[in-house]
Amino acid sequence: METTAPRASKSSFNAIFRISDLCKVISVGAPPVSLKPKPNNPKDPAFSEEEAILLKLLDSISSLKLAYVQLQQAHIPYDPKKIKNSDKLITSQLESLSKLENLYNEKLTDKPKSETSVSLKIKEHEKLLVVLQSIVHDKESENERLRLEIHKLERENSELNENIEKNPSCKRRLNLVNRELTPNLFAEAVSFASRSLHDFTKPLISLMRVSGWDLDSAVRCMYTETVFHERSHKKFAFDSYLSRVMLSGAHEKFISMDHFDRVMGILDPFEVLITDPNSEFSMFCREKYLDAIPKEMEDSFFGNLDHRAFLMSGGHPRTPFYEVFVKMARWVWALKVMSLTFIPKAEIFYVREMDQFNNDFMESVVDELTPKRGQTSKVGFTVMPGFKIGENVIRCRVYLSKS
Repeated sequence: METTAPRASKSSFNAIFRISDLCKVISVGAPPVSLKPKPNNPKDPAFSEEEAILLKLLDSISSLKLAYVQLQQAHIPYDPKKIKNSDKLITSQLESLSKLENLYNEKLTDKPKSETSVSLKIKEHEKLLVVLQSIVHDKESENERLRLEIHKLERENSELNENIEKNPSCKRRLNLVNRELTPNLFAEAVSFASRSLHDFTKPLISLMRVSGWDLDSAVRCMYTETVFHERSHKKFAFDSYLSRVMLSGAHEKFISMDHFDRVMGILDPFEVLITDPNSEFSMFCREKYLDAIPKEMEDSFFGNLDHRAFLMSGGHPRTPFYEVFVKMARWVWALKVMSLTFIPKAEIFYVREMDQFNNDFMESVVDELTPKRGQTSKVGFTVMPGFKIGENVIRCRVYLSKS
């Protein structure tokens, strides 16, 4: 899959190349000599103050270039501490360059600037400073936006944890390790997977909103005939999108019961990705992230495609967003493993938009919308698919359209 560099990269590399041009020292009337450095004697008449300042200027520009490269590297992976240190180093180098310019103006005021090569270099450098300062400002703005978004996600997670603590029923944990696979256990796993998909949809919608996405238009594109009872119910459309993407396709290549106990028995599933980045579960996470988060969406979220690039290179980015995705993906992967283990295999089914509601195979995601006996209702869309294991049916979860 095609990847692109971060938005600021093109202007950033242009700036670096322009710095490199300044660092190419042109010989002034001297014959070629050995490449071995020869110390200059400041008392030598040939060694003027102008040349001394020029050497310091070139040295400072080289240091500035190195500091900027370090700033770029600190973004992949994203490291706030390294970014802060690199930013300080760049500021320090810019201050040094400003002092050199002032020194030049003080020491060489008796010479017309147009007569010296240093004056021309300084003019070029002043233009370059404007470019670099603009790039640094853009990076700082992007970092601030990401910090605010991370704080928002952390606050939402904190609120979610508080709600879990207040609700005893949410404290229940499902242990799938060394358990006999029965339709009842599978039904519980479906419930946990549905909840995890919904939990991931929350930060996904938040990122779409702050990134300027038109959520109403996105919902209309997915479901053209559904009429929502309340505006807040449109969140179920994104649950539906996510469940379809995550559960679609044949993933036998990602299935291993031996690997199952290890993935489901560990507290943090990301540890599996670190210790075995090419395991069945790792490959599932990698492929499904690329399917669920299109590159246009990722670019609008983070201003770059670093997540995709890292995944496609064989790694797993340890970012808050991807960690939440992996926690959700674990339950979907567990469903895929369990569904292929039954004999006969568990069959997945969906309900089409505007089909008639049937209580034997469906349940409403909004209890208040469940039709009474004798009433009829149309299905807007399937939020979470259902499964059939032999004669056992695990009902799908649907959103019912307003008449």
